[in-house]
Amino acid sequence: MEYAAAKDDPVVDLALERDELTRRAKAVGLDDFSLDETLRRLARKHLAHRLQHGRYIVRPAPAPSPRLWSLDPVAEAVLRRLDVDYFVSWHGALWHYGLIDQQSRTLTVAVTRRKRDVELGASRIHFVLLSPRKFFGYATVTDLEWPVEMATVSRAIIDSFDHPEYVGPNALVVEALRRASAEEKLDAAELVDNALRLGSPTLNRRLGFFMELLEIPGFERLEPYLGRGYAEPLFPGKEPQRKMDVDRRWRVYRDPAIITTALELK
Repeated sequence: MEYAAAKDDPVVDLALERDELTRRAKAVGLDDFSLDETLRRLARKHLAHRLQHGRYIVRPAPAPSPRLWSLDPVAEAVLRRLDVDYFVSWHGALWHYGLIDQQSRTLTVAVTRRKRDVELGASRIHFVLLSPRKFFGYATVTDLEWPVEMATVSRAIIDSFDHPEYVGPNALVVEALRRASAEEKLDAAELVDNALRLGSPTLNRRLGFFMELLEIPGFERLEPYLGRGYAEPLFPGKEPQRKMDVDRRWRVYRDPAIITTALELK
């Protein structure tokens, strides 16, 4: 921790710093020191957060989540000066709550009026226009370096199932739902309430299917609100080219690749 605190850059890169950290540990008598195990322990205590394989943000003091390092000072400069209501959702919110492991350099933000995306270097803030009816399910987060309007866990998951392209691979969205439930960060009743409030039959089909698959209670409430259309893909995209089983309850194509991935994550 002292090593990380003394650095200007909060990122620890194992490929570059493993030897130096191991040497320092042995110099103070820690002959059985394991850097990998130490970082895993710090991550469980929210003192470190994995950016990608072999790279971690290490914080000098306890916090529920890391600040948005890769977007500072872009995020702070833009969000603090927005002249419209907003909230961070999708990938950024899932990252904040520890439901996905890899941070993105794009922060996706819901707004009440059309805004042009902001890009500075490798960082980008993407704005998504929502109607007033859909603008709900967020609160002010004060555990970052500056206050941010952030989607709740339930709303972030709903948004991610509705528009997974703002998160990443489909498996990340399913994993976020599974992890939120397993780590008791999810209010399942609120999740269903938010989905019904958005009023999207397609969203209800996807969410209900995966809630049942992952044994998350409350999915039955979605069943009366699936619309009248025929089967749809589990995630946005073209209908399957080859014949595929249809889940009769949720009227979605049972894509074996997606389902197998979801079950492997359980």
